[in-house]
Amino acid sequence: MKKIILLMVVFFFLVGCASTTAIKSNPPGAKLYLAGQEKGVTPYTHTDTSPAGTRRQVTLKLDGYKDFNGEIRRSELSVPALVGTCLVLVPVIWILEYPPQYTFEMEKLK
Repeated sequence: MKKIILLMVVFFFLVGCASTTAIKSNPPGAKLYLAGQEKGVTPYTHTDTSPAGTRRQVTLKLDGYKDFNGEIRRSELSVPALVGTCLVLVPVIWILEYPPQYTFEMEKLK
């Protein structure tokens, strides 16, 4: 019985840790920078294990368009992490996750 409880605890902590979001731009194909580091081009799938409330600075660059600056943040309630927190009665700092996707509109240069 103790092994089952331990496995459940580990499962709920692992499920609540990582959060993934798709970062898209309109038009697609923009260079993506997160916190100043180049990550790739949009659409891009971002995953991390940051705690609740984390914000990441987003910069998008595409020829013929103004550079876009914005942010992504872990702000949506994670039901598995919430259930795990209730069952274990230990506060979990990963209870919030990223929305499934962000789509940023880029403005064309004149």
